[in-house]
Amino acid sequence: MARKDGILKSFLNHELLTTKYELQDSDIPGTVREALNSDKPIIKAIALIVEGLDGTSPITDAVLRQQVTQLLNEAI
Repeated sequence: MARKDGILKSFLNHELLTTKYELQDSDIPGTVREALNSDKPIIKAIALIVEGLDGTSPITDAVLRQQVTQLLNEAI
């Protein structure tokens, strides 16, 4: 398991997220790549953050914030 996959899992398994967004074990993807293709906006947003900060080519905070904001605005 890649480091970023472990980071993603630790976020998605947090009690606050599983309770608030009613995430089931079957909803939680095994890799960041799978999470980026998720139909659940919260999973995809967290995957974008993890990929952006721990990926092979990290991006700036401003660009990452813009990507996450755009994703969440489109999901509404």
